[in-house]
Amino acid sequence: MSAKKPTWRDVKSVLQDWEKDRLIGLIQDLHKLSAANADFLNARLLDADAAQSLAPYKKRIMQAISPAQPWKQDVQLREGRKAISDYKKASGDVRGVLSLMVYYIQCGNDFTLEFGDIDDTFYNSLCSMLDQVKKQLIAGGDPKLAAEFIPVLEQEFQRIDGQMGWGYPDEFGEQVAELRERFG
Repeated sequence: MSAKKPTWRDVKSVLQDWEKDRLIGLIQDLHKLSAANADFLNARLLDADAAQSLAPYKKRIMQAISPAQPWKQDVQLREGRKAISDYKKASGDVRGVLSLMVYYIQCGNDFTLEFGDIDDTFYNSLCSMLDQVKKQLIAGGDPKLAAEFIPVLEQEFQRIDGQMGWGYPDEFGEQVAELRERFG
């Protein structure tokens, strides 16, 4: 018979009896254990400026979506999306999540402009991310937040219009136009 795998409930029952210093030591060890843990704790606990807390997640997105040497590393769409998801779990900061989502799109556009058209899966991922940005802005209904991101998306559309295939610029333009109609 195999032993039952410990659950969060098991861990929590042990931690409840720990002293503050011991808990702080555990968190310090987790922070030192991996860059991902450190990034998570920094995003969750520190009230640092947005650029500082977003930087490690932006780095992960860039490395995944727009690798400097694509002949050595494939584009990893899932890893780029995971960076956004990890930040969202760590902070819940809507503006930061939107910033990372737009950055994902920008990195994808950079990659295509540098290395030429990619494939349908790649553009579907970028369109899906843009759709998520649109839905998030509409659901939030915050005109100030929309006013911050719509011009960035419009500028991005101008940068790619006529430069890429697969109908991607057309879809991009339609999504941005929907946002502009919604927020004026």
